[in-house]
Amino acid sequence: MAGGNEAASARRWALQALTRRMHTTREIRTGLERRGFDRDVIDGVVAGLVRLKYVDDRQFAEVWISSRSALRLHGRLRLARDLKQKGVSEKLIREAMELSLTVEAELEFARKAAEKKVRNLRSAGPRARAALYRHLSSRGFTADVVRAVLDDIDLEEKLS
Repeated sequence: MAGGNEAASARRWALQALTRRMHTTREIRTGLERRGFDRDVIDGVVAGLVRLKYVDDRQFAEVWISSRSALRLHGRLRLARDLKQKGVSEKLIREAMELSLTVEAELEFARKAAEKKVRNLRSAGPRARAALYRHLSSRGFTADVVRAVLDDIDLEEKLS
């Protein structure tokens, strides 16, 4: 492709991707690389999208944390891992966590996840507490949050 046409095609692809959902800088860059665009073209397109605030890793992280913690009941460890895989810097992840997920909110989401899981633990018997601990840990809740939830929940009452 010629330089100008290549840049226009790259920009068009990136904008189409952004109409479907938010993307991180790395996701846009990777998508353009997979399509064989020149590195200079990619750098220019990404820089333009960042300048226009069409791509904003900070905003992406804040939205991701808010939605994934509330809707999917994920804890901060899982959220941070997912964001890191998407190319968000650790600094931005930390800042977004501070803004978007309070300790109280995370405890509430962990309680909700525990309540949902307890319905399926009827046959676990004495292993229910360990199963619930593993489940909450796998959803990315810290050990402190999991212990706090397990201390608050009356498993015998819930399982009877």
